[in-house]
Amino acid sequence: MADQENKYEYFTEMHRGYDPPRVIGLWRRRDDEFWEYVSFLDWAWHPVGDNGAVKSPPMATSLEPISAERAAQLEADRQGWVQHWALYLDEAEYRDGVTPVTVVRRRSSPERVMDEAFVVGDKWAPDPVIHEFTHSRSDHHLEEITVERAGSLIRELRGVTGATEL
Repeated sequence: MADQENKYEYFTEMHRGYDPPRVIGLWRRRDDEFWEYVSFLDWAWHPVGDNGAVKSPPMATSLEPISAERAAQLEADRQGWVQHWALYLDEAEYRDGVTPVTVVRRRSSPERVMDEAFVVGDKWAPDPVIHEFTHSRSDHHLEEITVERAGSLIRELRGVTGATEL
């Protein structure tokens, strides 16, 4: 990392509602006041403050300090910040072993959550199905899958390779 970046303290933001807790954010602080976060939408560092999309850093209880080297590893691993699911029309189709209809993904970034589905036209497009499923507002069924399985399903369903690259 550059000399400028070594002046930072780095932190992961943890979601403790999972066992084990999941890393959900990458933050850095300089001079005990200047905070920045990595956006998982454009993969750049952004300042926290009144003029930005994120007004304040997370609560100290959700942060864990990490080394600059570990921060660089996490920042470089874009797939590690994305969750993928196979989408079935309903739970019965999932139980019956019917092929899913598509793949959906979530990028939870400090400034916003972006839910997308791989759609006609062979592209990712915004879609509310993950939110609806997690809030019991949908008959659809989601099965959490790895990025490798997501890529395989998209190849199988649409004949497209490389769709999960970020």
